[in-house]
Amino acid sequence: MLLSIVTSKFDFNKFGLILSKYSYKVKTNDILAGIIIGIESNYALVDLGLEQVCFLPLREISISPISSTIDLLNVNYIGEFLILDINKDSTRIIVSMKRVQSIYLWNRLRQIDFSNITIYGKFSKSLIKGKLIIFNGLCFFVLNINIPKYYLRVKNKNLFMPFKFLEVKDYFHIAHISSKLAIFNKVNKNLVSGPTYVGNVTSIKYFGVFVNILGVNCLLHISEILKKKNQTQNLSSLYKFGDQIHLKIISKDIERGRVSVALKD
Repeated sequence: MLLSIVTSKFDFNKFGLILSKYSYKVKTNDILAGIIIGIESNYALVDLGLEQVCFLPLREISISPISSTIDLLNVNYIGEFLILDINKDSTRIIVSMKRVQSIYLWNRLRQIDFSNITIYGKFSKSLIKGKLIIFNGLCFFVLNINIPKYYLRVKNKNLFMPFKFLEVKDYFHIAHISSKLAIFNKVNKNLVSGPTYVGNVTSIKYFGVFVNILGVNCLLHISEILKKKNQTQNLSSLYKFGDQIHLKIISKDIERGRVSVALKD
């Protein structure tokens, strides 16, 4: 929705006069300079040079949690505000400072080489299929399958964990991350071809057995098992949870954090 700039009723805001001169059309997601002209318990009043006063809700003031508007703001505070919603019927315009902070933090983060960096974030909120992670004021989503089972059971929200980026979507300011991949990258140099490793069986599938070696979940494929066992039995009859198996590394997928193993002679 577009809204024409008109001269503000507040003489001290000259920014509105400039926009009005060039017939600028304000729309949602625009970022404008403004000044705080009043503070209430749940919101602040902002003059952006528009005909009506804008509302800055408490939840849109800062990325960091705050208890009241006066914690961060005072009358005559000048800053940047993003237009969240324009409602002509109710003549209400909702603005946000938090979204502006998020955009600047995201732009700073985009200067980082995502493919080679490991970040340390902490759990913020549990969702149905994953968790929200806080890093440098930004929220990232991590699927449960990309979190080690031990950490899924931990309730400590102040626990910091390593994460690697899987996917970054600039337009939506969304990033998917993985803790398993970050942990894999840390121990990857210790997993080499040649030595014999002792792995603990963590799960049994129809296509193979997953074993834990140095904290990394490795796949012992059914073809490797039958080649040694010389039979076609159900894998559940050969192994059970917690069994220890002597293994060797046969291949590693660095990008996806996957390791394939074979039975040691």
